Amino acid sequence: MKSVIIAGAVLLLASVTGCYYDNKQELYGSCDSSNVTFATTIEPIINANCVGCHGSSSPSAGISLVGYDQVALAANNGRLVGTMNNTGGHMLMPPGGKLDNCKLNQVNKWIRNGLPK
Repeated sequence: MKSVIIAGAVLLLASVTGCYYDNKQELYGSCDSSNVTFATTIEPIINANCVGCHGSSSPSAGISLVGYDQVALAANNGRLVGTMNNTGGHMLMPPGGKLDNCKLNQVNKWIRNGLPK
C-alpha cells in the first residue's frame, strides 16, 4: 500500500512540474532572424498584433499600419519600436502586452537592415 501511495505521489509531482507554458521559440531557439523581410516576417507580426486597431478606414490614433509604406514610416520615425518596447514616451502596444523577444528582435533586425521588403 505504501508503494502505491509513493508511486501516486511521484506521478502527481511529475505531472505538475512537467507541464508549464513557455514560449516555444525561447525554449527551443527556433526564432529565425537570419533573413528578416517585410513580406515574410514583419507583415505577419503586424497583421497578427496591430492591424486589428490600426488597419481600418479610421485607424486608432490616426496611425495606419497597413502595408509596407505605413509600417516603414512608423519604423523610420521610431514610433514602431517605441510602442513595442514602451520607450521614448510611447504607450506599450499591442494593448494585450509586450511582444515576445523573438518578434521584437526580428523587428529590430528588420529596421537595422534597412527595412527590406
